[in-house]
Amino acid sequence: MEEEPMDITELRPDYKSAMDVRGEPTATCPCGCEIWNVKTVFDPETGEVVLYFRDMECAQCGTLATAPVPLEEVD
Repeated sequence: MEEEPMDITELRPDYKSAMDVRGEPTATCPCGCEIWNVKTVFDPETGEVVLYFRDMECAQCGTLATAPVPLEEVD
């Protein structure tokens, strides 16, 4: 019998090993995961990301980290 796919709203981090590593921007969590929960604002006409919050949460373990910025935005 095949399992039904999990709904995205059921995907929750396992917070047992969560840390707070905010400060230095990163794209990879200390647990090795590269998927993050990030709050964003989209342009309603183009669908492009126009704003995102730099605080993010690892989708796997719940660690808090700082999102990187595109290189052209760095002074």
